[in-house]
Amino acid sequence: MFDDTYMSQYYDGIIEIVQYILDKQITNICEAMSQAYRTKSSGGKIYSHVLVGHFAMFAASPGIPGQPFVLPQRADRNIAADYKMMNEGDFLLTNGPSLVNPDKSTIPEVGPNEARVRGVYTVGITNSYVKFYKTPVGALVPVKMLTSIEDVSDFVIDSGCPWDCGLISTPDIEQFRILSSSGISQFLVYWACTASLCKQIETSGADKGVEIVKEYLNQVLRSFEQIKENEFTKINVIAQRWTDQILRYKNETPRDQKPRLLVYGHPQEGKIYETTKNMFVNDAYKVAAGTMIAEPYEMYCKELKNIDIVLIGAISPDNSEEIKVAQHAKEIGAYTVAFGPFAEGHLGNQLSDYVDDAINTYSGDGGGVLEITGFDDKVCPVSGLSGDLVLWLLTAQWTYHMVQRGETPYFWQNYLEVGASDYDDTTYEEYQKRGY
Repeated sequence: MFDDTYMSQYYDGIIEIVQYILDKQITNICEAMSQAYRTKSSGGKIYSHVLVGHFAMFAASPGIPGQPFVLPQRADRNIAADYKMMNEGDFLLTNGPSLVNPDKSTIPEVGPNEARVRGVYTVGITNSYVKFYKTPVGALVPVKMLTSIEDVSDFVIDSGCPWDCGLISTPDIEQFRILSSSGISQFLVYWACTASLCKQIETSGADKGVEIVKEYLNQVLRSFEQIKENEFTKINVIAQRWTDQILRYKNETPRDQKPRLLVYGHPQEGKIYETTKNMFVNDAYKVAAGTMIAEPYEMYCKELKNIDIVLIGAISPDNSEEIKVAQHAKEIGAYTVAFGPFAEGHLGNQLSDYVDDAINTYSGDGGGVLEITGFDDKVCPVSGLSGDLVLWLLTAQWTYHMVQRGETPYFWQNYLEVGASDYDDTTYEEYQKRGY
């Protein structure tokens, strides 16, 4: 039914990435985690800097249900402090060691090869913000073309992402592809690595975790497939309603009399970035290959209007802060949508009870999905990945309907790509006038 839509095209692109990791990268993931396990067993320290990219900053933060923290993310993103503590024999998992500072507004305090010169075994994950084997010559700004992830890593895991973030071409945006795959591809690898390392800890290194990694990735696939089977029609209806709502007020001026698309998710542990502290909000706001219309709910909650759209992303069914936002938005009369691990026939309140439309992410209770001896709780959640998929599916299908009506929305180009800075500045001025 939806074969030619952007939603389906985006879904197919993500499934191709998952399948690539399943078919081509499990051996690499388990070998890399064998080195991490040897580091741990010999008294070395494990570091994780999978922090480059909007989703990455909060996707594996402390406190996430199912996060065993065997690959401890630096939640405050002070990677320079970690480098100062690193010693020979330590281990680093990274998706860009100092090649891209996690906070683009500041200058990196360390060089691109800082970990390895200290004798740290470095495993890199390919991603769209750092030069790697797929990056065309001259595609990124000159300083980012000097060093690749391969140059600064002892071992590389290929996430299957494209070099340029986006998966979809749309006629009115010739400069780049839209709708980012970056976050999902990175954290398919991160959580698969976590699964492997947990298994090696359980078995004292006897089992490298090939089967548990397959189990995790197949659970992700099942979650994604259930979203396609059961939620595509609803996503399409919501996207059509967003389109109608936004275009109904297209001729209104000034900007504050037009609908806003406001995204909320409860604050997570970690350093605030561009006013956000949540994986979904951060992956919607000012993100490469993402739409300009999506903004953090907190920026406009005190001036919320009944023509606004509020989207709430959840990794648990009943977070009280997310429920409060839904209640407030409904009281104002805004159109409210939520996605998360919602159960049918549930007892008690869950976020889905408080919104106009809810999309199930089919991720259990939102926590870990793997039982591994020695860990008190199940490890490795699916909820962040399936939630991010829904976020991008909604964006994709809304964009599709806007394009069909001759109103292509404005998108951000990756600021590291050649020409992107001028493009974004010019386009954002136009977006401020038009509102989408």
